Amino acid sequence: MPETESREFDIKLLSDGTFTLDPGAFFGTVPKPIWSSHFSLDIRDRVKLALNIPFFIGRKYSFLIDSGIGNAFDSRKAEIFQFTKETDLLEQVRMFSSPEKVDFIIQSHLHFDHAGHSISMEKGKRHFPNARIVAQKDEIRNVRNTNEITRSSYGMGITGSDSRHLSLVEGSRNIKSGIKAVRTGGHTSGHQVFFIDDGPLKIMYPGDLIPTAFHVRPQYITAIDTYPLETLRMKKKIIEKAIGEKYVCIFNHDPDVRAGLITGSVSKPEVTPVDI
Repeated sequence: MPETESREFDIKLLSDGTFTLDPGAFFGTVPKPIWSSHFSLDIRDRVKLALNIPFFIGRKYSFLIDSGIGNAFDSRKAEIFQFTKETDLLEQVRMFSSPEKVDFIIQSHLHFDHAGHSISMEKGKRHFPNARIVAQKDEIRNVRNTNEITRSSYGMGITGSDSRHLSLVEGSRNIKSGIKAVRTGGHTSGHQVFFIDDGPLKIMYPGDLIPTAFHVRPQYITAIDTYPLETLRMKKKIIEKAIGEKYVCIFNHDPDVRAGLITGSVSKPEVTPVDI
């Protein structure tokens, strides 16, 4: 890791626990003999996935990228996805700061495993009461207009009272100096990835375009992606940028390799784990 003296942020990689998913959904058309050498299945033949949440603590402002599953899931969804938590995300934030000091949460997208603490409430209060929720305008439209395919992935709605906390963006743009959102589509039409330049350290958060280090190959795409050909096109672009500019990639669902440097070529990328 680069020296912290010239950096704006202290970065903590937090966790909101784990959940399980059907391997057919997570690996799509990738044959089992390929992915099974990297992932083991539980007794229900499901793969266990992490919920890795980067927390950037700065001198001027602090923010999260995504916010995990939260605590608002019902018993049926808990049974299906087998959520587990050792320590809640909020408690981990309090180890380094406080939920009240989180200024914004930038959302790669708003599926239930990424936006749980962002747009749900507990006892009438927001988990991060002063945080603006930054998301693509098209993604808000997706949440409010689910269909038979997307309904189970979003799993929650945004109420009128939530709207005043939203900061909607359209397309690719700078969120703050050194923090760029790139709208990719693919996984969802409003999916975005983030590039953060913090002094000598460069961070890429690809969201569910590259959910684990295994998925770094462009053709390894989940069956959940709404627009897989768009995913393929944008994965090639962000992998090329990550290799050429030496971005550390954070893999939000990888239980073993939470962050790594992508090397090699776009067609045959490799990941070297990095502590962050």
